[in-house]
Order: sequence, then C-alpha cells, then structure tokens
Amino acid sequence: MPGSSDSSKRIGDHFFRTKLSCFGRYAMDLPEQAQLDWGGTWFPSRIEVYQAVPGVLQRQIEKDIASLQKAENTFEIIKNEKAQMKNGWELRYYRNKHAKARGFFVSNMYVELGGALYLLRAAPESGEAEAIFDRRTIDRIAGLRVRSEHAVPSDPGFCVEGAFMVSASYGEQEMINAGIHIPAFPDVTFSVSSNKDAYSDYSPAEFNGRLRKELSLLTRIKDAQLQQGVRYPKRTVLREGKRTVQHWHGEESLIRRADGTHDFEWAFVGTPGDVANPSEFNVQMYTKVAHNTVGAADKASLTDDEAIALWDKLLAGLKFRVKVPGAPEGSYYFLPGAATGSGAKP
Repeated sequence: MPGSSDSSKRIGDHFFRTKLSCFGRYAMDLPEQAQLDWGGTWFPSRIEVYQAVPGVLQRQIEKDIASLQKAENTFEIIKNEKAQMKNGWELRYYRNKHAKARGFFVSNMYVELGGALYLLRAAPESGEAEAIFDRRTIDRIAGLRVRSEHAVPSDPGFCVEGAFMVSASYGEQEMINAGIHIPAFPDVTFSVSSNKDAYSDYSPAEFNGRLRKELSLLTRIKDAQLQQGVRYPKRTVLREGKRTVQHWHGEESLIRRADGTHDFEWAFVGTPGDVANPSEFNVQMYTKVAHNTVGAADKASLTDDEAIALWDKLLAGLKFRVKVPGAPEGSYYFLPGAATGSGAKP
C-alpha cells in the first residue's frame, strides 16, 4: 500500500538530519545533503547571477550591448558608467527609436557582491518620473546583501542565489523557480515555481469566473483526455485529487508513466497580486531523469510507495520563510525579525 512503513522508513532515514533552505519568499526543510538548483528569479524584475571572475563585469556589459544591438539597430545607449552605489555600474538604454520617442528606457544595474555579479534589469513604471525611478532603484540595490548558502534570514524580503534582498514591500512582481536535487536519488528532480502576479491583466470577474476553473490542474487533465481520446498517454494513477499544502488548497496528480517514470504534480491557483496566495504556484517531481531528460535513466530509483513518501515529505516542508500579509499561522517558519541561527528551524 502507498505510504507503507518500509517505504516511509527508507525515505524518513534521509530526513534524519535536515537543513532549511530558502528561495524567494519560501523555505523548505530538506535532507542535509540536498542541493538547491536556482532557476529564474524576478523581484520585481529579472535578477541574473554570474560568478565574479576577473573581467566578468566588462564582458557581461559588452555581451548585453551586442545582444541588444543585434535585436534592434535603433538601440541607443543613454548611460554606460559607474552607478551611484558602491561596486555598481549602470547601462541605461532605449531598446529602439519607438521606445525613445515615448521616453521609455531600461536600466541594467550590475553589482559585484560577495564573489558574484548581480544583474538587475528594471524600467520605470508608467508615468513614473526619472528621479523617482532612480531613487527606487538605488533603494533596491541598497537592500541587496550577501547571504551564505545555509543562512535563512528572518527579515522580510527575498532570497536569491548567494544574496538576500531586504524589502517589506509586497506590491511588485515576484517570481521564483528552484529545483531540489538529492544525491541519494540521482534520477529524481523536484522543482517549485511561483508567480505572484500571473494573469493580473485579467479583471477579477474574468479571472474568477472563467480562468480559475480553466487553470485547475484536474480540469486541464480532463480536458486533455477529452481532446486526445485514445491518443492520451497510458498511465497508472497512484493518487489524484484535491491536496492542501499549508493553507494552499490545490490539486495533485501522481502518476506512473508506461515506461516507469513517476510524474507528480501539485498546482494551486490563487489570486493575482496576493502575496499569501500567488496566482500561479506549481510543484513537480520526476523519477528516471538523466542528462536533464525525463525518462532517460534506465530505471527509477524509487518504488511507487517510496516516490509518494518522498513527495509527501518534501511538500510538508514547503512554507513561507517569513510570515507575509494574509498568511495564517503554520504556513511560515519565522515571524519577521525573529532571532535565528544559520539555517535554523523553530
């Protein structure tokens, strides 16, 4: 039976010693040997991270300029100079002549911090004065501080690779993608993605009246089955239905493909702009992964019961790092400003 004591014990043994790891606004209780793989990060615009080897700043600027010039021959640089903050450089530009006519510029801020180069792209909000944009950008950079791999701050803000962005603002865009790799199960991948403001261009009436149902994981599966009919891939359903993770009332589908690959998914449809209930929140786990290809390994390292036990254990440890507005008790690890040790758990 799923969740048998033998399966639970084998998985539980790997959680005997755990650590807390953070990404974006979230944190997870993971086996001590687990590794966090960073994907895309947006807070409130895209953040890229590069190893700060000698000359990386100049090479990255040249690469970005070449890419922009290739994309649009009316690309125009406004600034390419040292920024107003320590260890910062700014490349400000118009993407094309149309953007220039509208006064719409983009700013690339390059910041060398703690052995890494951070590239933060930003643009003024509609109607925002340039001076206000400059102040907002400087404040954003000033909130960026070095964070060791094992440090889990309790301040309001956003964990990024090798750093932490202090911020008590919740109105801007937030997106995070991160993966978990556990060396004991080399063919298993586990990933989390969240987009707070997805579908924010729809009215609340249209989102709640039409999109919410269409975006439901179980609805999408049923629609695909109806559309594909006999062509729908054969699968063994291990568990499927409603699944609440903390306060997020989502849905899950745990299947084994015909080739033995475990294909697990959990999805939650929240409300655009609601930090406690992001409009797009998704978790996936696969087995039989090799060379970044699902199904490429010879066989799965986990039985059905073990895969379910690992899935349940990992999902149970997914919470907010720090309480955010609207998050109920139990859905977060720390209250803002609580004293913590490096990687500590309450």
